Amino acid sequence: MLLTGASPALFRDAGLRAGDYAEVRVERARTVDLVWRGDGLESSVTSRDEGCCARVIGGSGSAFASSTAVDAGPVLRRAARDAVELGCAAGRLAAHRPYRDDDRPGETGELAETVGLAEKAELLGGYHAAALAAHPGVTGALVYYRESVADVELFTSEGTGVSYRRRDLTLQITVYADGGAARTAGSVSAGSGGDFSVVRGLAPEVEAAVATAVDLRAAPVVAPGEYDVVCDGPLAGIWAHETIGHLAEADHHLGDARLQRSLAPGHRVGPSMLTIVDHPGRPGARGFVPVDDEGTAGTPVELLREGVVTRPRLHDRSTAAAFREEPTGNARALNFRHPPLPRLRTIAIAPGAASEEEMIGGVARGLLARGVLGGQTDRAGFTFLPAECREIRDGEVRGRVRGVVLSGDVLGAFAAIDAIGREQWRGDTSASCGKQGQNPLPVSSWAPALRLRGIRVTSG
Repeated sequence: MLLTGASPALFRDAGLRAGDYAEVRVERARTVDLVWRGDGLESSVTSRDEGCCARVIGGSGSAFASSTAVDAGPVLRRAARDAVELGCAAGRLAAHRPYRDDDRPGETGELAETVGLAEKAELLGGYHAAALAAHPGVTGALVYYRESVADVELFTSEGTGVSYRRRDLTLQITVYADGGAARTAGSVSAGSGGDFSVVRGLAPEVEAAVATAVDLRAAPVVAPGEYDVVCDGPLAGIWAHETIGHLAEADHHLGDARLQRSLAPGHRVGPSMLTIVDHPGRPGARGFVPVDDEGTAGTPVELLREGVVTRPRLHDRSTAAAFREEPTGNARALNFRHPPLPRLRTIAIAPGAASEEEMIGGVARGLLARGVLGGQTDRAGFTFLPAECREIRDGEVRGRVRGVVLSGDVLGAFAAIDAIGREQWRGDTSASCGKQGQNPLPVSSWAPALRLRGIRVTSG
């Protein structure tokens, strides 16, 4: 047990007022960061972080406090005092289904903490050396690896007590080549919920990244305009995350009548082939969240069924109370320094009926986009940078183009979908989610390939 004073006295002695809700969360985390750049290993950092936080929500006000000390009593008393003195908005919480410790799944995969640092350095350093030696046109390579394990305990004034372990692992390899006026790059991106095996055996992927970086030197810059775009599974998953996923986070709906109307249950936003769900995920994946940071057991939330909005909001307990709906297990905090917010977990697009060949064959002028270098949304529009793009002409895939930036209207993009692949990609990448200063939060996405008509393309 991390928290030693978690008896009712902890809350009784905190100065709470009648009807106040209070919680304390204690964490101890270990992180390993390894970076290869230039000629070899640039840095190796192993760090430990621990602390606790407290949140008080009541009729007289609400407050959050945190500390790098694990003594919860003073932190809880500070939050209770601030809730009264600072004039923060009062709040309330919806009833929820608490997670039970006996619901916890077993460990899966090759746990990263069981692999020695020297073995990790040999494997990952080998990828870096191989990239640098693969072709005379390669001018550099960056390998960034991170793993973390955090033990968390949560106790509330309602009597909930739960402990859980959060793991995350990411690897990003970027290979650079001299493209004349602009440097070109190829990349490898992998991730898991702590399973080290996902970073083994990546030599073919590193070779492909080298080939991409080198070939892009002679590739033309994409001509701006509207294109039909066939996105592979990883890119389609990020598209779902940045569009319907962020729109569905319930705190965005507070006070936004237009968004509430746009995502009203029963409203059609996409084609009948499109079904999207956010759910707790599967063991060993980055977006596996069987219990959120309010102690709520995770449940699937069907956002769209056959193109029609079904349940439009992902909740924490406070937003669920505001909308008189049930909490969904989406209250997530990056660590003890932050309060939980409604956040995505694993977003999944259901498979369709088309093959990638059929989708490509139906495009007269377009792009085949694979992987993702970045993506963002302001909830009105989206922007994505694919890792690799090839031109499609009259149903045939041709050479690479570079500088592709995909953008469009968030809600309008759903109507642009006219084909969904039959194979659902279920891997993890190093892509993480950021919101209100809480980044990088691990998430997953499962998706088949998508074909979108008339997407705006610029060069960047």
